Amino acid sequence: MPVYSVSLRSGSSGNSAFIRTESAGLALDLGMTGRQYALALESLGESADGVDGILLTHEHIDHSSGIGVVMRRHKTPLYATLGTYRALLPFLGKIDESLVRIIEPGQSFSIRETVITPFSIPHDAADPVGFRIHTKAGDIGVATDLGHFSQTVREALTGCRIVHLEANFDPDMLETGSYPPSLKKRIAGSDGHLSNQESGMAASWLIRNGTESLFLSHLSEENNLPPLALRTVCSYLDQTGARAGEDYVIQVAPRYSCSRPMLCQDPFSEYVPGQGFPGQQLTLPLIGDL
Repeated sequence: MPVYSVSLRSGSSGNSAFIRTESAGLALDLGMTGRQYALALESLGESADGVDGILLTHEHIDHSSGIGVVMRRHKTPLYATLGTYRALLPFLGKIDESLVRIIEPGQSFSIRETVITPFSIPHDAADPVGFRIHTKAGDIGVATDLGHFSQTVREALTGCRIVHLEANFDPDMLETGSYPPSLKKRIAGSDGHLSNQESGMAASWLIRNGTESLFLSHLSEENNLPPLALRTVCSYLDQTGARAGEDYVIQVAPRYSCSRPMLCQDPFSEYVPGQGFPGQQLTLPLIGDL
């Protein structure tokens, strides 16, 4: 079975991704409604009932709002650190606690035959983590909330063929925007979010160290624009001599629709799960339509 990764939803209003490995289907965060989640997977030829686990990076609502519903409706196990689970518990509603799996940063675990390594990330949450998903076709990394591109994150993502990387804000838009000073300071702080420029520097390092495909993720609706994020990150990649379409592929994860799936075996090819080649843009209904 082809190994691929796809963003189901991305941005300050909600985040979720799906990864299909040789042995498992994995949801990465679930900041969307249960119905949106099921429809997104259906558009990929996948089923919410067939997902083998929810990997939760941290408890913030834009990453976790749909977890309780999905656990009750589809009996999907939740994998989270103890700190994250304790912070999330008051908002989950009644769940089957036997579905909860507590994980630790730096300690690998398996879902079916897929090995997953969580790693600590610098973000203002209880015990946040990113994930490295190991596959025979190459590894997939997720680091979508980062105050800075720390040495721990750098080492954890080294050699990943596909990476979901945050590009949250443009500094000028943040500075001149309507947010209160305290929130601006939190976003730009070392435990907040990555700017487009910081994402560009991180992306350049990743491409030099084996990454071939990048999702620019978690863009702010108020303080960023997709073309601006893409142009800024690509300008940093250009400075390294990396050539788009030859050395790497990159896309901005859409806010309310599925991204183009990234195929781990051949990241430069278009692919639609269940349909093969060539690919097409997959869409998820807007919130207002649901």
